[in-house]
Amino acid sequence: MSIIEKITRKGKEFAVIPVDDLQKLMDDAEMLADVKAYDSVKGRLERGEDELIPLEITERRITGESPAKIWREHRGLTQEGLAKASKVSRAMIAAIEAGHKNRRHRHAEEARRGA
Repeated sequence: MSIIEKITRKGKEFAVIPVDDLQKLMDDAEMLADVKAYDSVKGRLERGEDELIPLEITERRITGESPAKIWREHRGLTQEGLAKASKVSRAMIAAIEAGHKNRRHRHAEEARRGA
């Protein structure tokens, strides 16, 4: 880094640095912010507070497949297992996955939470 010049204007001290040095400081600050954000996400993942969405799930959603079915299968649950965990019938799970039940329906929300 270059020599920093100090100036005083209206009783306040300022530092004058070359533009290249200022750009490096700004780049370093942005990198530090990125590292802090990465560390924060990594911590949430390690504590089980968050999870990554696998590409397979995204691809299946893009094709229009039922989110309930995708996540149920990703979690390794059968329709029966999800039904028990969410306290609804297996037929209700099948109907939600087939799109016959409104996703805003109370049972659909319970099934979603169970997955």
